[in-house]
Amino acid sequence: MPSSPAVHPRSRGGWAVLTGLLLIEAFFGAWVVFVSILGAMNSAGTIGQNLSLVLAAAISWIWVIATLVGALRGRPSWARGSALTIHVLLFAAGTGILQLQLLAWQFGFAVVAVGVVGFVAAMLARPADRPTLEGDED
Repeated sequence: MPSSPAVHPRSRGGWAVLTGLLLIEAFFGAWVVFVSILGAMNSAGTIGQNLSLVLAAAISWIWVIATLVGALRGRPSWARGSALTIHVLLFAAGTGILQLQLLAWQFGFAVVAVGVVGFVAAMLARPADRPTLEGDED
């Protein structure tokens, strides 16, 4: 079964949904980094614990931003793979929230839903073809 090309309407729709989700995730990621910095400054925990939480939030946010930039610029295959990974991890985080009852169940379902929608959108999105040089038969 041949795969659909990157210009197929289904693929373009997948990229549109994926880009929108990554934009929303980047916005909320900035909020999480800000809140984690405020929490670290007001926490009585050790400096190492607070720094590790802030760094984890910041690295995750940078990862989402890099994937968003890749999706906006050229739709390379690495952006699709990165988005798949992000949304699998979001699904896992959402199920953890639901199982451990960490937050309201509505928040857990929202995180699971974003993970599933993002995963499906990334599966539908096809990366843009690489331009080939003359004589390059790979």
